[in-house]
Amino acid sequence: MPGSSIPQNRVFGLDAARLRVDAAEHPWRVAEQGAIAAHWAREQVERPFLFNGTILLHRGLRLEDGAICGISHRAPYAAILHWVKTQPEADVWHLFGSAVMLSSDNAMMLIRMAAKTANAGKVYAPAGSLDESDIKDGHVDVEGSILREAMEETGYDLSQAEPERRLLAWRQGGRVAVFRRFQLDEPASRLTERIRDHIATGSEDEIEDVVVVRRPGDAGPTVTPYMQAMIEFHFDNPDFNSGWQTGGIG
Repeated sequence: MPGSSIPQNRVFGLDAARLRVDAAEHPWRVAEQGAIAAHWAREQVERPFLFNGTILLHRGLRLEDGAICGISHRAPYAAILHWVKTQPEADVWHLFGSAVMLSSDNAMMLIRMAAKTANAGKVYAPAGSLDESDIKDGHVDVEGSILREAMEETGYDLSQAEPERRLLAWRQGGRVAVFRRFQLDEPASRLTERIRDHIATGSEDEIEDVVVVRRPGDAGPTVTPYMQAMIEFHFDNPDFNSGWQTGGIG
């Protein structure tokens, strides 16, 4: 798969994600259009609550001068679901941003997805597929997506929090998670209360509950692999901006 220079199965430091938007269709999506439509038809029967909105799929991802670079294409959400199911050996990538929120008493604040979502019951930090709103001047604003997802899912404006200088990333096959850790000035108990208030008053009902993680095993059995890797990395490297630039999980 092109882009194999991006490390696999370990967390590593990253300066930026530089993705240029191409208005043309993703070649894989064109080739798989019939299969994507058939898979979506089955999903509509099994999970009619899913919404087939526009997201971004990528190709040609590579690590270049400390940044992940590549090309992004608009695609229906149905394409991501088909990709997850088939995991094709093709130049198609799912890259997304994730906000790792840390309390003043050293807990990581995760969320559990609600039943009427594509990832029902899964536990991870606020995250979501890149979409149309993340396109700025012909490029994808991954860091803006991280802030947007955190606001939508937790009610927190992380532009007011203390961010880590560099991003972190993890890859497995064509899936790439881009993280930024944020230090908040409230304890986990207060963050939990505020996030639960946001969940209770939210209109989309995507989030089921908050999951407070104080050690690697706290996230439970439904934590996603990329999130578990980030949890283990964090508790091995809890201090911002020190010691992790060349480290990682093998």
